Amino acid sequence: MIVPMRKLSLLIFYKDYQKFLEELREQGVVHVHENKKRSAEDEELKQKFLIIKRIGEMIKLLSKRLPEKEVALTDLLQRWARAVTPEEKLLMYQDIFYPAEKRENASVVSELDLLALLETQYKRIEQIDQQTASLEKDGMIYAPWGDLPQDRIAGLRNAGWDLRFFTIPDRKYLPEWEDKYNTFVIKEEKGQKYFVAVLPQGTEERPEADIIQFPPLSAGEIRQKVELLKQEKADVSENLTKVAAFSMEYLKDLRERICEDTDVLKVKDASQTLLEDKVIALEGWVPESIADDTEKWLAGKEVAYELSKPDNEDNPPILLKNNKFARLFEFIGELYSLPNYREIDLTPFFAPFFVLFFGFCLGDAGYGLLILIGITLYKLKAKPSVKPILSLAQWLGLSTVIMGIVGGTFFGIQLLDVQVPWVEKFKAYMLNSQQLFNLALIIGVVQIIFGMFLKVANLWKQYGLSAALSTIGWLVAILGGGACYWLSTQGYDTKIPMYVVGAVAVLLIFVLNNVRRNVFINIGAGLWDSYNMVTGLLGDTLSYIRLFALGISSAVLGLVFNDLAINMSGDIPVLKQLLMLIILVFGHSVNLFMAGLGSFVHPMRLTFVEFYKNAGFEGGGKKYQPFRKRQA
Repeated sequence: MIVPMRKLSLLIFYKDYQKFLEELREQGVVHVHENKKRSAEDEELKQKFLIIKRIGEMIKLLSKRLPEKEVALTDLLQRWARAVTPEEKLLMYQDIFYPAEKRENASVVSELDLLALLETQYKRIEQIDQQTASLEKDGMIYAPWGDLPQDRIAGLRNAGWDLRFFTIPDRKYLPEWEDKYNTFVIKEEKGQKYFVAVLPQGTEERPEADIIQFPPLSAGEIRQKVELLKQEKADVSENLTKVAAFSMEYLKDLRERICEDTDVLKVKDASQTLLEDKVIALEGWVPESIADDTEKWLAGKEVAYELSKPDNEDNPPILLKNNKFARLFEFIGELYSLPNYREIDLTPFFAPFFVLFFGFCLGDAGYGLLILIGITLYKLKAKPSVKPILSLAQWLGLSTVIMGIVGGTFFGIQLLDVQVPWVEKFKAYMLNSQQLFNLALIIGVVQIIFGMFLKVANLWKQYGLSAALSTIGWLVAILGGGACYWLSTQGYDTKIPMYVVGAVAVLLIFVLNNVRRNVFINIGAGLWDSYNMVTGLLGDTLSYIRLFALGISSAVLGLVFNDLAINMSGDIPVLKQLLMLIILVFGHSVNLFMAGLGSFVHPMRLTFVEFYKNAGFEGGGKKYQPFRKRQA
């Protein structure tokens, strides 16, 4: 459900404003209404966001350098623990990256100098990579020729001869050049001939071939320079690895502090000055459950305030409050959009369907059991922050086990074909392919109709019963028509009930779809709505076939890998079992990853497209984020 909000309007004397902001942040309950236009024009805020982005990118780079094992850096870590001021920390970094004789001690050091120093190291690595690539490209020119004897080449030049280097395709090389131009083939490679011509100095005539232009550096000099650059890169990389762990912690702390600064700046941008800048006005939102406590706190402050219910034109922030199960799915709903303040939160309504859909798509009891056991064991040692995600994974694993039993699949083995006594007890609950296909369509119809009931509740809540009459008409047509059809198959006379259902549905859909509008306009709107509804419902229902298709595909792939393991393992004892195990582990790992990914994505698609549409979901809500300290 969406927590009700109260609108808080404040008037603060300008001299008390800064102090009051600090106290307001200490309270940490007021979501300040932002002025996005002013914040977008705030240059200081832009700079803060740019720094936050730089820090995020640096943390991402450093995270790749975290040592897999604990590194013996006792002295370094002890120095870091003793370092208090930014100056001390910067000097520590300088000791690591720059020898004392090559650096200049700065008299004034800011916290951002540490970030800039780390960025400099990564830029240097990029420069080294570029220089190395350029040198290695030059070195490739020497590859066919080897190390040229520069002293002998100089001796020929002093004797009045030029040594010129050429390359040409094999088929174009002329043997007569050997007598005419004193040519010597040095190497033949990939259809090319590399040769030299010894010509008198000043001779313009030469073989009609491509001239080789050598770089300024010799092959040996290039190799030497590349080695020096690689050694420098290794040193820089080693130093970055040394500081990666505590640099990340420092940068995370710095980012939090800068984020707090941005929070203050956004609040200042949201404020308005009144009475010749003597009074500052501020607006925000407080959850209704703590509005009384907030009012008591404000009563002790020298500010004017008012707590009121939101008006129709207001757009309060969204704070969700659900039970323990539905709360696990709130982040999934946020991937699409939060509901707006005046509609129903759909999280508790799509959560059971999502669990069912995941199990249907993955559809293998073995995979589900593997997920359930693995996640349960990992959860015992996991951090509290990730336990909600793991709890969700447990539900998804349990659903997969159940739907895998219903579908009769265990690690690709078709249980309906297995002749094992204890399996026979479960076969009564297993469905064949046609039954699974029908079940997917039935589940789709159930969710779509359920979504339409929620749409009625949504429209009724926001605009009154009259706004929901058209949707009620469609529910009458679908459910009433379905009930009449079923009764007719049982031998009952449903002629009169069908007329009643049809009349009520036509009245609601074509006449009363908007009681404030002309009836002829309503009829036209009803016809258009009927076209969209019929085609939409058909397409939406068929979309649920993906549940069946994904479940079957993962089962078939599992079966294929089982057959491969049996048929490709050979007949050699021990080796056969080893190869079989490798194929099974690899194949089922790939299948579990791909099927698991699809089993998470496609239920989201069914939720956000089919279910949300039929439930009349509007969305566009902004998350409740109170102005508070980010650090304890």
